[in-house]
Amino acid sequence: MIKSADLFSIATSGLNASNRLLDTASNNIANVNTEGYVRERTTFTSQLSGGVDGGVTERIISTFAQNQLRRDTTQLGEYTAYYNNASRLDDLLASEANGLSTGMSRFFSAIQTANDDPTNRAARSLVIGEAENLLSQMTSLDSFMAVREKELNLEMDALIDRANSLISTIAELNNSIKTVRGANRDEVPGALMNERDSAILELASLVSIETRPSGNNDGSVLVNLTSGESLVLQDGSFNAFQQSGDPDLNFKTLQLRSSGKPTTINLDEGNVGGELGGLYRYRNEILAPNRRELGQLAFSFAEEINRQNRLGMDLDQQLGSNLFRLPEFQSLNYADNSDATLIVNGRIEEGEGNQITSADLQITIDAVTAGAPPTVDITVALLNADGSQVLDANGTAITQTYTGVDAASGSFTPVLGGVEIELPDGTGYAVGDQFLLQPTRNTIDKLAMATTRPEDLAMASPLRIDPSLNNLGDAALIGTSVTNTTVDNTFADSAASAFNGSGGIHGPGAAPGGGVGAPAEIRFTAADEFEVRDSAGTVITTVSGVTNLNNLMSQAAATGGWPAAFSGLDNYPGFDFSLQGSPRAGDSFSIGYNTDGLDDNRNGLGLSALHEQATVLSSNNGSTARVSFFEAYADIVGEVGEKTASAEISLRASEAMEVQSRDWFESISGVSLDEEAANLVRYQQTYAAAARILTTARELFDTILAAAR
Repeated sequence: MIKSADLFSIATSGLNASNRLLDTASNNIANVNTEGYVRERTTFTSQLSGGVDGGVTERIISTFAQNQLRRDTTQLGEYTAYYNNASRLDDLLASEANGLSTGMSRFFSAIQTANDDPTNRAARSLVIGEAENLLSQMTSLDSFMAVREKELNLEMDALIDRANSLISTIAELNNSIKTVRGANRDEVPGALMNERDSAILELASLVSIETRPSGNNDGSVLVNLTSGESLVLQDGSFNAFQQSGDPDLNFKTLQLRSSGKPTTINLDEGNVGGELGGLYRYRNEILAPNRRELGQLAFSFAEEINRQNRLGMDLDQQLGSNLFRLPEFQSLNYADNSDATLIVNGRIEEGEGNQITSADLQITIDAVTAGAPPTVDITVALLNADGSQVLDANGTAITQTYTGVDAASGSFTPVLGGVEIELPDGTGYAVGDQFLLQPTRNTIDKLAMATTRPEDLAMASPLRIDPSLNNLGDAALIGTSVTNTTVDNTFADSAASAFNGSGGIHGPGAAPGGGVGAPAEIRFTAADEFEVRDSAGTVITTVSGVTNLNNLMSQAAATGGWPAAFSGLDNYPGFDFSLQGSPRAGDSFSIGYNTDGLDDNRNGLGLSALHEQATVLSSNNGSTARVSFFEAYADIVGEVGEKTASAEISLRASEAMEVQSRDWFESISGVSLDEEAANLVRYQQTYAAAARILTTARELFDTILAAAR
């Protein structure tokens, strides 16, 4: 019930209310194309004294629709960044012009051509040329990935700068909103809130966030990462993103730094989400591991070719040498180490191409002992590209401890992953010092040809087995194998072979032990018994009870008469051969260096056979499974292609979801011109009606005054 019927007051409040409604509708229409604008609505309540109150203007918004839009915007940003980067690498690897499969095929095809005529220098030159072309392709692919890593860091820096700017802006807008609300609790600072919501939505496209009211009913909001870390706090302070790389300054990790306290929080890049999270995911899941796998393939290929070539004889009738020069690499020093100048050097161990992994190696100093030379105890752990530890099939971290390791310049010690390391700083190391070796990253461009001479291609085998012309049996040679040609006539190197490096094998007095020489003859004393003799005819050992003629040197090495000095070396004499048929007593086969055997292509066939042999480790998890060079490259291409295709599907789905959630949000908070036009007509009518009340009141007042005269 109206206590006081004052037509002037009622009319005035009606005019003011209608005018405010017209202002609100006009403002909505004016901002129909303003990005981030949320339509407003003015509501009134009636007063007991008559008329309406001053009204409240508020934004029309659904928290649920807004949060869904932010989540879908985050997802769209993540998959867009991930897919756009992955597709570029996928296109490069899948290209026939840039792919390594074509280059490797041409290289092995050239070797097969050279096998047809081992003395043909033109054919040999073609092999060297294809090797150079293949190295160029490997370097080109690695350079592309290296450039992408640099560009990625620049993109991350730019996104982090933008995210920090948005976080700061949100905190400032919170303070402004609180100030306005504090001055007038009934006034909603819509423009400031719209600006803040736009900043929050843009921030959501960069990282995955959650928001909630501060709880003080002052209009401010708190912003957190979905993983829980705070970005905008209740007291107006905020945390900013920063990057840090330890020990690899080019492989940055994400952190939060407090604006008010010297506090740093490490973040899991996998949970960051948004465009920034998509870049980190692309780096950690595709770019970094596949660049290392490419390095693993390149080094495995180079070392396996080197190993096989070392087992042959070149056109100069010398033992084969390396065709490729593998680089040494230096460690990265962790920030907390006792001395920033300490280093650990590494290189691929000769003959261990099939042990090379794509993992990084973390070396920890466990103990330091002075001496001549000084020694250290170390622990070596395999790390994934993202810095996490490599786990075996049982989920256990792969580590190995080594004790009493020489810590002196020039002393290399074999460790995990086909790598041997040098610790040149002696007692300068301290317990707890850590170093990171990245054998297969940033090193392909240092892989080079060790020779460009076609004569250095070792197509022939250095071993010759000749039957005696006086043999009466039908035993015949069916195969030879050379497994070691390391030359060290002092035998300081346990890997020494029977080859003396001067076109022969060790004679009496020159072989290990200083007694008998290396095996130079097999003489059968019966069909099931043979003697192994040196070049002077001295019997080295006798093998009895022979049941087959396979690997005669291995059978001899298993007898009790085999010299202990031979057994004390890793692989002496480093060759073997097999016969078939039935020998007779007195039959013999001489063993010697393959002098003038230039038409021989036995080692060339071994080089050619490498194209189908499983020589590349297929994983870092301790498995011994191996694949061929072509399969290893196909795995890289396939993995990138699979993840790219999956990302494309996710991107298309996230685009559809973002459109749907944006439409939902706009249907609630967007401006409808039709609706606002209808409101204008209605508000004009209410304004005219209120004005008519005021006119009526004035006419009544004039009538009363006239009657009183």
